[in-house]
Amino acid sequence: MTKSTLFDRLNQELEAFGKKAQAALDEGKLQIELLRARKRRDSAARDLGMLVFRRERGGEVEVRRIDALLLRLDELDATVGRIERQINEAKAQRPATSTQQAEGEPTVSTSPAGSPTSGADQPAGSDQPTVTV
Repeated sequence: MTKSTLFDRLNQELEAFGKKAQAALDEGKLQIELLRARKRRDSAARDLGMLVFRRERGGEVEVRRIDALLLRLDELDATVGRIERQINEAKAQRPATSTQQAEGEPTVSTSPAGSPTSGADQPAGSDQPTVTV
C-alpha cells in the first residue's frame, strides 16, 4: 500500500468519525431538549392536578388558570412529539460503522436495559431492537 493510499484511507476514516461524532452531539442535544420539555410538561400537569384537586375539595380556582394550563400541556405535548420525531429521524440517518459494513459483521442493537437482543424471539411489531446483518 502506498503512502498516498494509506493517507487517503486515514482521511476517509477521520471524516467518517467526525460525522459520527457530530451526529452523536446533535442527538445528545436533542435528548437534553427532550428531557427539559418533558420536565416542563410534568410540572404543568402537576400544577393542573393541584388546581383540580383544590376545586374538587371546595376551594376557589380560576377557570382561566385551568384553561391556560390545558393549553400549555397541549403545546408541550406537541413539542415533546416534535423532538421525539427529530431524534428518531437522526437515529434513522445515523450511518453504520464502515468496518462493520466492510467486514460483514452484524450490527447489534441493545434493549433499553442495555442487553443485546436478537429480535428472533420478539413478536412482530415489537418495539425491541433487532440484529441487522
